[in-house]
Amino acid sequence: MKERSKMLMEKPVAGFKPVLVTIGTVIALMGIMTGGAGPGYAEPRFRLESDREGKIRPFKAIAVPLPDFVREYARLASKLITLGGSWEQELKGSVTLFLRRPLKPEELTEVFYRVLHDNGYAVVDAPAGNGWVVMRQRDARDAALPVYEIAEVPDSSRYVTALRELKHSDAEVLARVMRSFMPANSRVIPATRSQLLITDTASNIRRLNGLISRMDTPEAAKKSRELPARASRPRSCGEQRIEKLVVEKLEIQDSGAASPSQLSAPKGGGKI
Repeated sequence: MKERSKMLMEKPVAGFKPVLVTIGTVIALMGIMTGGAGPGYAEPRFRLESDREGKIRPFKAIAVPLPDFVREYARLASKLITLGGSWEQELKGSVTLFLRRPLKPEELTEVFYRVLHDNGYAVVDAPAGNGWVVMRQRDARDAALPVYEIAEVPDSSRYVTALRELKHSDAEVLARVMRSFMPANSRVIPATRSQLLITDTASNIRRLNGLISRMDTPEAAKKSRELPARASRPRSCGEQRIEKLVVEKLEIQDSGAASPSQLSAPKGGGKI
């Protein structure tokens, strides 16, 4: 009789254990489906890591908020990056990247420039060389961008300004033609009758320079002189400021106070 009572008491317990396991499994599955895994779970944040050689390890970024990507680049590159306001309010956009090989630090910087460009932003030099300031491209055109002679422009996605000397064509006429081939936030200014100031990504400026070389010929200049003259477009305040800034930098170069490489090399960036 005692043995039978013992068996009756053990049966419910034995039958109840699989039910407990089943409920636990359901809870775990629900946690996975809802993006969590328990009270102590925290969604892993996007993070860049470097190896012993200083190269950035391959990474995958899927719809990473742009502020998170910029912060992580600044941390890894030890670069001071500021904005004019709140990061979340000023930086809008996301980043999706799949990099399968290690990157050199300068290559990561180029990726950073490209990410900003694709989201409509650019970096400019902060006052006194204290890092970078991230701005909208339309605002960055009037800020402290690196200035290059056209032959010194690197193959980069950073926003820069380049000076292009013309041999035959009129700068005003050529500027009107070039605007048809340039993105919305770029700029071309006829500084003089024989000089153009071009603001765009460095790689775009290199491509535009090839087009300008084909147009800056005696034949093209002769045809442009035969066209009816048009009134010059008045320059905006931003164009006047950038022209003054470039002229000042070029005067410093001519005086020998600083070498061209010191004035044109982007701070913190690298050439690829």
